Amino acid sequence: MTTLKNMLSLLTLLGTLVLFPVLAGAQILGPDPLYDAAERGNFSDAQKAILAGSSANIRGGDRLTALIVAARIGAVDVVQLLLAHGAIADLVEDEGNTALIHAALKDHDEVINVLLDGDAAINHANRQGETALMRAAGTGSDFAVVALLAAGADHTLTDFTGRTALDLARENRRRRVLSAFKKAGVTR
Repeated sequence: MTTLKNMLSLLTLLGTLVLFPVLAGAQILGPDPLYDAAERGNFSDAQKAILAGSSANIRGGDRLTALIVAARIGAVDVVQLLLAHGAIADLVEDEGNTALIHAALKDHDEVINVLLDGDAAINHANRQGETALMRAAGTGSDFAVVALLAAGADHTLTDFTGRTALDLARENRRRRVLSAFKKAGVTR
């Protein structure tokens, strides 16, 4: 009887060790090949992973989607591949940022245009009420600001503190961004 109890205890322990990480979302078998390829901006490996059945909406252990990590590093071809295979452009990470917001932060105007062609919501606001235009303006991403304004981003929206993208550019003394706003006819 004691042996049976010990075996059941051992099986319960093993089940907990194996199932808990799976239920918690951990990747116990290693990183997903598609997510790994997206992080590296490797189109060939991303394509192989897609053809092998990886989901275009895969998330890594950091809760970022493959599309977000590809957009963040400016991997235009990987972003196009993911969108062509069903990646949802507006999935968010924990702070509510989309791939478009990440691309805007890093000043990847080509990625911005690809995401907008893939139906990304241009005026999506994160948990702080910040849009891609606001984040780009505040960080000095002037190419992103030009691309977003040209695509119709609403420069009158405000974050939770009542600041517009232009306000953020002024506060952070982003001269090139201020020049881009002026060229676009945005003065307030």
